[in-house]
Amino acid sequence: MTSFAELGTSYSGLSGKSAQDFGSGKPFITYLNVYSNNIINKNDFQYVAIKDGEKQNIVEYGDVLFTLSSETPNEVGIGSVFLGKEKVYLNSFCFGIHITNKEVAFSPYLSYYVSSTAFRKFIYPYAQGSTRFNLCKADFEKASIKLPTLENQKRIYSILSHIDNKIITERQMLDLYNSQKQYLLRQMFI
Repeated sequence: MTSFAELGTSYSGLSGKSAQDFGSGKPFITYLNVYSNNIINKNDFQYVAIKDGEKQNIVEYGDVLFTLSSETPNEVGIGSVFLGKEKVYLNSFCFGIHITNKEVAFSPYLSYYVSSTAFRKFIYPYAQGSTRFNLCKADFEKASIKLPTLENQKRIYSILSHIDNKIITERQMLDLYNSQKQYLLRQMFI
C-alpha cells in the first residue's frame, strides 16, 4: 500500500491570471484536456502569458493531473498523465503530482489506473459539496492506494497501450471504409 503523498509532491495549477493573460504565450493544459484523456493530448494546449521570473508550476513528464471540482461528485478527481517533454503549465482548476518515487510507480501505467472504475469508486468519497463538488485534496493524497509491482505495472501498461493502438487503427480503418462506401454510392447514381 502507498499513497499519492508517498509517490511524489503535489502542486497547484496557474494562479494570479486574468482573462487578458490567455490566448497567447506559453502552452498550458486545459481542464477539458485532463477531463477527456487518460494521457494528455499534446495537440490540445491553450496559451497563457507568463512573465519572466513569474512563479508558476511547470508540468513534468510522468506527472499525474487531477480535476479539482465539478458539478457532480462523479466527475471530481478525473485523472490524466502527462507523457510529453514540452514545458507546459496546468490550468487553475486542476492540480498535479510530480511522481518522484519511480521504484513504486510507473507513470504511464498510472494513466490507466486513475481512469479505472475501481479508482473512480475510491475517489468518490473525497468529493465534498452540495451544488458544486470539490476534491478534498489533502485527504485524497494521504489515502492508501494499492499498486501492482513495478514490473507488473509495466506489463499491464504495455498490454493496454497495444490495445489502445489497435482501437485507433481499427477506427481509422472504419473511417476509410465509410469514405469508400460513400464514394461508391455516389458513383452508382452518376
